[in-house]
Amino acid sequence: VETVRHPLLVLDAGLRVRSANSAFHATFGVPGGQSEGTPVAAPGGLDIPGLRDRLARVADTGEQFDGFEVEHDFPGAGPKTLLLNARRVVSEDDGSPMILLAVEDVTDKKRAADSLRRLNDELEARVRERTAQLEAANNEMEAFCYSVSHDLRAPLRAIDGFGRELLQSYADRLDDRGRHYLRRVRSNSQRMAELIDDLLQLSRLSRVEIRYEPVDLTTLAATIAADLRQREPARQVTVVIEPSLTARGDAGLLRVALENLLGNAWKFTSKKPHATVEVGRVTDNGPPTFFVRDDGAGFDPQFAGKLFGAFQRLHHERDFPGTGIGLATVQRVVHRHGGTVGAEGAVGVGATFSFTLPHGDDV
Repeated sequence: VETVRHPLLVLDAGLRVRSANSAFHATFGVPGGQSEGTPVAAPGGLDIPGLRDRLARVADTGEQFDGFEVEHDFPGAGPKTLLLNARRVVSEDDGSPMILLAVEDVTDKKRAADSLRRLNDELEARVRERTAQLEAANNEMEAFCYSVSHDLRAPLRAIDGFGRELLQSYADRLDDRGRHYLRRVRSNSQRMAELIDDLLQLSRLSRVEIRYEPVDLTTLAATIAADLRQREPARQVTVVIEPSLTARGDAGLLRVALENLLGNAWKFTSKKPHATVEVGRVTDNGPPTFFVRDDGAGFDPQFAGKLFGAFQRLHHERDFPGTGIGLATVQRVVHRHGGTVGAEGAVGVGATFSFTLPHGDDV
């Protein structure tokens, strides 16, 4: 009895204390030796409604109880939450029935559980609030995209169309400078339309539902490379694609990412008479890292952190045309899959763009 670390009482059939351990005395502020021989309700203030009847049934019938939870303000210990367990035993001396009453003080546990429950309730409320805010933001984004699609494209098409009509029907009435200005008007309106298309695609990537499935990246890259060759059959580009590149992810989104990476590699090697583009994978301890490498124009490494931002360009448009959205699109796709992107390069040497997919190649 004395070695048990929880409060423990031994009661006789009349519910008087025969023995109490030190843990009981410490918990309830009862001096040692003052509890023996007193009624159970006396020491420590165990005058708890219903407890005497339960203990009497234990003594009379052997009915036991476990986990009887009580909350009580004890004179020597203050408010506490207790779990009580009781069993009937028999005295070896005279065969009389006795009761072992074990007390577990769960006050701190109960307070911690209540605190955790309150925190969970607050967290759930915040999540609901945040979800509502995100839904509102998505609705605003949908409205913005609708406005961009319909309200901005129409005047751009009109500008381009009327500029084309002027060049076709009134070119003989304009001098060289006038025709040059009209061509610039058309070129910039077309570029604006391309920017709008790329921005819309970038915004859609944040809303589309990801469907994870096995994806053959080798076949996907080969198909994209074949399309690029078909557009520029005169280019001399060696494309090396590692076999058996597989991953789990959204096939449509991963195709968008590879189209942008391979399209960039194709574009930035356009100044070389003979270029090489590689698609492969590096496997270390973590998830596999896929890469697209080229030996083209490259970039200054000190600006690598800017590459994946929207509208970030490290080359002049007259040298390498584009909207500056491609790598931002790649980053959005990879982040939607829970992965990371990276870039390495040097001016005039080439560039390597890499990305990880946490679901790996377990297909």
